[in-house]
Amino acid sequence: MKFVAATGLLAALALTACNPSIPEEAHASTTPETASAGKVEAHVRFLADDLLEGREAGTRGYDIAALYVAEQFRAYGLQPGGDDDSYMQQVPLFRYQLDQSATQSLTVTDGADLTLEQGSDYLISASSQVEQGLVEAPAVFVGYGFIAPDGSRNDFEGIDLEGKIAVIFRDAPSDLNTEERAHYSSTSYQRLSEAGAVGVVTLYHPVAQERYSFERRAAMARMGRASMTWVDADGNAFSSAPNLKAAATMSIEGAKKLIEAAGRDYDALVEETVTGTAPFELGLTLRIEANSTHEEITSPNVAAILPGTDEALSAEYVVLSAHLDHEGKKPSFNQNEDTLFNGAMDNASGTSALLEVARLLSLNPPSRSVVFVAVTAEEKGLVGSDYYARFPTVPADGVVANVNLDMPIMTYEFEDVVAFGTERSNLYEPVKAAVEGAGLTLSPDPNPDLGLFTRSDHYSWVKQGVPATYLVPGHANGGGDAQAKFLAEDYHRPSDEADQLNFNALARFAAVKADIARSVANMEERPSWNEGDFFGDMFAGEGE
Repeated sequence: MKFVAATGLLAALALTACNPSIPEEAHASTTPETASAGKVEAHVRFLADDLLEGREAGTRGYDIAALYVAEQFRAYGLQPGGDDDSYMQQVPLFRYQLDQSATQSLTVTDGADLTLEQGSDYLISASSQVEQGLVEAPAVFVGYGFIAPDGSRNDFEGIDLEGKIAVIFRDAPSDLNTEERAHYSSTSYQRLSEAGAVGVVTLYHPVAQERYSFERRAAMARMGRASMTWVDADGNAFSSAPNLKAAATMSIEGAKKLIEAAGRDYDALVEETVTGTAPFELGLTLRIEANSTHEEITSPNVAAILPGTDEALSAEYVVLSAHLDHEGKKPSFNQNEDTLFNGAMDNASGTSALLEVARLLSLNPPSRSVVFVAVTAEEKGLVGSDYYARFPTVPADGVVANVNLDMPIMTYEFEDVVAFGTERSNLYEPVKAAVEGAGLTLSPDPNPDLGLFTRSDHYSWVKQGVPATYLVPGHANGGGDAQAKFLAEDYHRPSDEADQLNFNALARFAAVKADIARSVANMEERPSWNEGDFFGDMFAGEGE
């Protein structure tokens, strides 16, 4: 019964969008209209319904969600922004995961007699590069795998990593700006690959354990979670670290065993790495066996275009993004839990806000053109947004800014917001004006150690040199406790359901995002990085 009703809803939406009795001037109105709590609630409840089975990229449930979003865009009078005059940009995906029927192991084959237990001492990662990943090589410790731009620190100095297994702590120096620190941490494997490493063992440390425990990572691994990347025109699975053929992650207990077998003290090494310990050979030969399964699939980004009203500026595009996918269907954490990860907050809420912003802007279009894109495979590593940012469906040199909507935690009446990355470009003033115009406060990042600037889709556009902003509700009015509660109890769990959302707050959030998007799209100056900004200097004008 649920499937029949939902299918009927989709059909009704399509008929309404195509009904010639709806006057064209409805899409050209200049009458201000407020955001609708009823509309965002309807979007969330449909996208987070059991019918869609968690909207995992490449599944039928995701495709239903994509069709729903496309028909909403059509109903608002937006132009198709996908392939072949459609709303869908098909993303060629490469799905890879551990082969549960094959051996996965991390062993010490020379230098020490050490027994390591899978699941408690280490976890093996699937490989996108080879199905039968077998690497046996000397191990080399290289700290964070960090190289300072000014030459003040080089974790590879004096070490030859060619053909070796790198052993690292996945982090970056704590004295860096937190967003820059997150960037260097997220790109450490790329530097290892460029230095010639063929495998990597990542050691947990106390800060990493507090952020996302090894035990929780192990629980997710037992569910058989798949990873994805996109496929290039030659049929190759994209990887920023193609030289790495096998990888493992070690718990603190496992890491202590390994480091002590190399004759060093784990706790001392953690402290030394903060300031920059010299890299060293462990004197151990490690063997990583990682057997994976590979599959090519497709899943669409859903894109629509609202043409700008200014003849000159309409050739420039502000991209608004939100990820449409979630975790799908998988074994539960315990037998009493649901097996569907419906992702109401993550990210049906952000997609619903995107749809409401599209509706509001369509009533009174701004000077620049606006692209609305609901992206696939964010949960697999920002894959859909990376693909769109690299291969946009509008002229790449016309993309001037990105405004991202991802998992606004809407269980309370928010009074302030955080706009990640905004102060790095001339987006700051229009964003600040829109926020304060809504009676809200623009607050600094309350959790800088989480490195959120690199963990959502806006970062894909940053890497292509495009200034971006990512807005979330702040910690005022009990927001800190509300967010901590959601992250601890519901984030990436079956309990992330629609009933927990405050839809009035979500509508207010959508209204603020609409004002921000309009302000950015109406800027007299082209959006640009501030002079000397780290990300602007690294990426602007050349992409990744």
